[in-house]
Amino acid sequence: MNYYLIKYTNKLTNGFGGTAQGPFIKMLSKYKDDSGLIEHEKTHVRQWYAVLAIGLLLCTLLTLLVSPSLWPLYGLAPLLHQLLYKLVRAYRRWCEVQAYRKQIALGGYISNEFAVTALVEKYDLGLSVDEARTRLFD
Repeated sequence: MNYYLIKYTNKLTNGFGGTAQGPFIKMLSKYKDDSGLIEHEKTHVRQWYAVLAIGLLLCTLLTLLVSPSLWPLYGLAPLLHQLLYKLVRAYRRWCEVQAYRKQIALGGYISNEFAVTALVEKYDLGLSVDEARTRLFD
């Protein structure tokens, strides 16, 4: 059983080859055989599951130890990864570096400069070219 669902499409916004929202991956059909990109998006799905687990654990602890009236916080747990990704640059940087490392390791690409360029230009990470290379390859 897969822990993710991939939907192939002919159109994605923002010039990306794929996106992950929770356990759902949407990819351009032309990248169907790009194992590196698939692994990149699967990394984001695993990150979502990890943050979901942490969020559920925190909600459980708060409900048990602080007040049972805090149970509605469980509804925020599935959104926690997306909120952190959007609002916390350091978290977004960590997520993308991990995903690109996985993509590079399994993609079999001739050049890995696309990953450096993406980290510098696409995600508002505040990285220089040298910083991006260091994070990816050290």
